Amino acid sequence: MKSMTTGRLSDDERAGLDRDGYVVRHCVFAPTEIAEIVSECEALVADLVRDRYTRRFPVGSYVFDPDFLRDTMIKWEGDTDVVHGIEPFAHLSPALDAWAHDPRFLEPMCDLVGDDRPALFTEKLNLKRPRHGGVNPLHQDYPYWVDIVPDPARVATSMLFLDDSTLENGCLHVVPGSHKRGVWKGRTDGDRFAANEIDTSAYVGVETVPLELRAGSVVMFGSYLVHRSEPNRSERERRALLFSYQPAGAPHMLESFRKLRGRR
Repeated sequence: MKSMTTGRLSDDERAGLDRDGYVVRHCVFAPTEIAEIVSECEALVADLVRDRYTRRFPVGSYVFDPDFLRDTMIKWEGDTDVVHGIEPFAHLSPALDAWAHDPRFLEPMCDLVGDDRPALFTEKLNLKRPRHGGVNPLHQDYPYWVDIVPDPARVATSMLFLDDSTLENGCLHVVPGSHKRGVWKGRTDGDRFAANEIDTSAYVGVETVPLELRAGSVVMFGSYLVHRSEPNRSERERRALLFSYQPAGAPHMLESFRKLRGRR
């Protein structure tokens, strides 16, 4: 049975979004639904990495592996064979695409992106495997999207936790109110991709708030929210499914990926 936590943002949620830059809804999806989503995600990951021998590219804090045959990007945990994430992927999984259009995601996104028909921009699966899940450094989403989205300020993300998320297994940390300060200063000590990460030396003393949440909970935030996560130091999984939405009619990330494929 589906949770009744759905619908447009309440007045209190709107106030919290304006003040803090994010909204939390607890236990939106039932355990049986989470089990179904996890099964689809793990099957997709297994299919993508099976017998995969390709060149990897260290970029910024990550190691990428573009799969141009299936129009997706695999992210590895350094030089290991442990997957850190994949993006985009809805075109590869009808079941996960259907979940992205569940009203529990779409209805609140109407308010976050300012459009009554929010459309998918991209999908990301973040995996923090036990004792392997690495750091996601302090960043905003805006810099990553500014060159490929008509209006990245109107892109917002719903992050669904597929496992209980704790300090020990690398929960999401946010900087409340950080969205009010526009684009934060990026790193200058790395490659072009690293410049999308925040220069922490310019923001000494900035405190992040950990969001320890039960599986099935959802965090919604816009592209200016500053956030990060720590490594998974536990023996438990910390998986999260992220659907990012935009106003109707704007191009999906797949279009940018296919242009990149054409320039190979």
